[in-house]
Amino acid sequence: MTTTKPDDKAVDADINIRDIDYEQGNEAVEVDHDDGVEVDQAYLSAPRSTRFFRGTLFQMSMFGALSFVGPAMTDAISNLGGGGLSSPYLANLANSLNYAASCVITLFGGPLINKMGIKWACFIAAVSFPLDGSGYYVNAKFGVDWYLLFARVIGGFTGGFLYVGETTAMLSYPHVHERGRYLAIWSAMRNSGSVIGGVINFVNNYKLDSAGGIMWSTYLIFIGFECTGVFWALALSRTKKVRRSDGSKVPYSGDITWKKEFRALYLHIQNKRTWLVFIPAFYSFFYGGVYGTYLSLHFSVRARALSSLITPSAVIVMVMIYGMMLDNKKMTQRKKAWIALGLWAIPQAACLIWTGIEYGKFGSKDVALDYAIDKQRWAEAYLPYFIFFTTGYWTQLSLYWILGTFSSDVKSSSRTGGLFRAFETAGQAVSYAINSNSSDPKVPVYVLCALWAITMPCMVGLIRLVPEKPASVDDVVEAPIEAVAKMEQDTI
Repeated sequence: MTTTKPDDKAVDADINIRDIDYEQGNEAVEVDHDDGVEVDQAYLSAPRSTRFFRGTLFQMSMFGALSFVGPAMTDAISNLGGGGLSSPYLANLANSLNYAASCVITLFGGPLINKMGIKWACFIAAVSFPLDGSGYYVNAKFGVDWYLLFARVIGGFTGGFLYVGETTAMLSYPHVHERGRYLAIWSAMRNSGSVIGGVINFVNNYKLDSAGGIMWSTYLIFIGFECTGVFWALALSRTKKVRRSDGSKVPYSGDITWKKEFRALYLHIQNKRTWLVFIPAFYSFFYGGVYGTYLSLHFSVRARALSSLITPSAVIVMVMIYGMMLDNKKMTQRKKAWIALGLWAIPQAACLIWTGIEYGKFGSKDVALDYAIDKQRWAEAYLPYFIFFTTGYWTQLSLYWILGTFSSDVKSSSRTGGLFRAFETAGQAVSYAINSNSSDPKVPVYVLCALWAITMPCMVGLIRLVPEKPASVDDVVEAPIEAVAKMEQDTI
């Protein structure tokens, strides 16, 4: 171990893709040359409040808070089935447009986040949070359709910045042995928001035992929460100032030009693991439109309100346990990945079969199942929804965790995370699109079954690539640079 103060460095090969620039300032930095970890001694000797404010735990808590008042409020509305409206089809169309807009931003999210920074990307998203609740409120009270569609499209564009920003932080900020815990904290905080939303839904709508829309005043409370998002975004630190629990810096390759950013993104698009994660990411939240429509069409308002409370409550407990499993140091990275796959893939396959059986029982009848009227029939039909929605978060955490095993570099994580969220939002856009009309509701279930079948071999291929230790640089971009350097050396 030696104490050094490295100068700015740049590495550039014939393809001119990667520049490395560590801005050290006047800090004393201890470098472990065995693994490249840089320890900021000035941070370790700083006041406790400073260490907490710049630490990974606080940063991940702020991302959790942003999810709490943003996506979680939207989820709480969606968990009512059809956004709580009397018919699910307009809400499904609005959601489809929202995720299509997000897909456009997240596809190029790597270069965008790398240029503007995670903090300001999240701030842009937070400014638009209240649009979601207000869109549903205006539609429910005044019957105005266009504003809901407009609000969801704008929210989709700006929400794409949050998707890539929080994903980048989750993949790069924590140490690899802490990533499961921090992923669980983020997911739990997001679902805590959904729990509060569920309480609001249930208290306002528990008397409604028929089908239809929720009370329009419910949306006003959601808007109040959404307005606080800008404060949580401003509390975030710039990535270069973030420190892990042991004082080490987050791996951060230097700023490069827009041209090089898009070249680096192009290399990620070409990479094998990007295409292996495409179908799993597309599948990961596809169930939202399918089962949201299922809930809206076949359950009473108060049964849907109860669901928006109990489902996220169960998710909080489940993700915390799941995170502990992913951080288990007694198992190899690959073994944990295999176990994680089995924990969500098998129950979801069973639920797809179960849902098909339930649709056979529904037939052509319009039903509004209610727990107070027929508990057994309600439970039989509701359990596949509950199991699929709760294990769906395990699917997401598994994919985040697996992607984080490849590289911990912030710039690499933004490119990987952006593409992942683009694939994911594309799946959600398609899911809600095919659920936005009154055709046979069983068709989307068949599509979901096909996606599950295609996802499994992709997951097997992806898990086989999992390394035991993530690279501290962008390994996708670094590989061709090293190849060029080797070719030049061989020709000398």
